[in-house]
Amino acid sequence: MKTRTRTALALFLLCLAAATAPAQTATPATAARKAAAQKAAGQSAPAQKAAVPAGWRAALEQISADSMRGHLSFLSSDLLEGRNTPSRGLDIAAEYIAAQFRRAGLEPAGDDGYFQTANWMLAGREISGFQMTFTGGGNNLNVRPEQSSLGFSIGGFSFWMPDAGLSLKGAGVLKVEYANSSTLTREQAAGKVVVTELPEFPRADRARAFQVLREENDFLARMRSLGVPLVVAFDPAAARGRGAGPLRLVDPESAGRESPLGPQPVAPLVTVHGAEAARLYDSLPAGATPATLDFNAPALLQTPVKVRNVAGILRGSDPALKDTYVIVSAHYDHLGVRENCDSSKEDCIYNGANDDGSGTVSVIELASALSTLKTRPKRSILFLTFFGEEKGLLGSRYYGRHPLVPLAKTVAQVNLEQVGRTDDSEGPQVGTMAVTGFDYSDVGTALKEAGDLTGVKVYKHPSNSDAYFSRSDNQALADVGVPAHTLSVAYEYPDYHAVGDEWPKIDYANMAKVDRMVGAALLLIADGAREPRWNEQNPKAAHYVEAWKKLHAR
Repeated sequence: MKTRTRTALALFLLCLAAATAPAQTATPATAARKAAAQKAAGQSAPAQKAAVPAGWRAALEQISADSMRGHLSFLSSDLLEGRNTPSRGLDIAAEYIAAQFRRAGLEPAGDDGYFQTANWMLAGREISGFQMTFTGGGNNLNVRPEQSSLGFSIGGFSFWMPDAGLSLKGAGVLKVEYANSSTLTREQAAGKVVVTELPEFPRADRARAFQVLREENDFLARMRSLGVPLVVAFDPAAARGRGAGPLRLVDPESAGRESPLGPQPVAPLVTVHGAEAARLYDSLPAGATPATLDFNAPALLQTPVKVRNVAGILRGSDPALKDTYVIVSAHYDHLGVRENCDSSKEDCIYNGANDDGSGTVSVIELASALSTLKTRPKRSILFLTFFGEEKGLLGSRYYGRHPLVPLAKTVAQVNLEQVGRTDDSEGPQVGTMAVTGFDYSDVGTALKEAGDLTGVKVYKHPSNSDAYFSRSDNQALADVGVPAHTLSVAYEYPDYHAVGDEWPKIDYANMAKVDRMVGAALLLIADGAREPRWNEQNPKAAHYVEAWKKLHAR
């Protein structure tokens, strides 16, 4: 009897405790993860709209296709002349983005309001001092400035001509086949100008383009090691060259920093264009030639210039976590205006609507939508747009060296690149979004959860997800340890880096849909109890794992 009484009493107390215990508060993030888990397990779940927590849904539904069409029709208009870095069009775009951040009520995060300003130099050569004359062997050629191109540029580094200029008088000329130059000796080459034909540059194939640049860099480095003072490449396909080329940005901090193509110094390079130059090249015998070259490239002139990232913060609500950050970013620059183009006869402006006007207006729209949340996420969200991506990730690399919020307090970066076009070369990409380095960190898990909630397929592209990881503005922060990835709808599409990349070709309804997924992912990360981490089981992430440990003093 006593045993039954004690048992009954115990059951009564357990029931009372269960009835009176406070219920656990279900945050939007935990509710969202539960719904996503139910869906993944095949369990019954609410309808798609109901699966998104109510506190988030109202804000995410503020993301508007029409609003982004309005933003993009301005940012990619001819008025901004392709938003080259630097240019007046880029400055106008920066002011526009800052105005939208101000309208959304974001906290200014820059060193000058919403602007993070880099004080760099703009370098160029006075082409009137250029001289290039081949003589000897009956094959004379005076190369005019417009028939030449003084080298090439990548990543903000110069590989072609000394800043102090270069002068040669009566230099011997050696004709070398580019593909078979490995047998050339220093005895044959020292002090002579090497003339050659470089391979055609594959502008539309980014992976192949970088490989070609690396091969050319290795070739020029080898020529330098053999004592070659100048390499002259002949290009019969183009009738005109770029002369001294466009003005070039110089980061004062880059002096002595390694090129992205390798650490070795390279021989100066000048390219000669047109049929007349091709005839000269064809007439020269292989190896030592009877020709000589007089050459003068003027010294580089530099003037100060300001270029700006644009940054604003949606401050978090948790006292312990509001000083940790999730970054959502895009680059707002593009390629500017075509060289040697007659605007009265053809389109000369690279408007860059998809690349990366689409990412830029997505960042603007996300800032506007998430600022309407009645309950802010626990962590803060930093909205960030970069200058100079097309010049070699310049703005994001500058941010990586000069962060506006502590890198050790930055838990993730979600970078948006080419999110507007759905006409991918592999077929239509509607309702899908690919992630670079998908399984390098568990940021991909949050993105996949957000995709499940919003009806967007978030996936790892079998070839491009890994190949493109290092080619966008996530790379700078990944290098210092922050889990950082880039999201794209289409990797390859018509008009990539062409004048036809214009705002009417964007699929705005799809862009709004995938941006709602991005917004949900930002909130999942910002509200999550655990910070994203690099995947220690993936060998491709090993460098980033070590960078994270260094950043956090582990």
